[in-house]
Amino acid sequence: MAKTDYTIEAQQNLIKIVHYLATDVTRHATAGEIAEALEISKSKTMWTLHNLRERGWAEQSGDGWRLGVGIVKVAEAVRKGLTDTAQRYLGA
Repeated sequence: MAKTDYTIEAQQNLIKIVHYLATDVTRHATAGEIAEALEISKSKTMWTLHNLRERGWAEQSGDGWRLGVGIVKVAEAVRKGLTDTAQRYLGA
């Protein structure tokens, strides 16, 4: 039986871009730099960056992009959830 491939290119590009921007959160990378580094077309990179901006996960300054506060809120919720779970089950 063939294994189903559930990957979707647009979602994979989004994850790649978030990881790329996370490598240096103080640096503003241009869409062209991101596209070239990740081997994603510039148009797909721009679409993804604008979608990230809509949710607060990325912000634009001039022609550069970096992670936004929305992703920090997600990270904080995950951290809190993991801490609460560890305390509940491990007494940590």
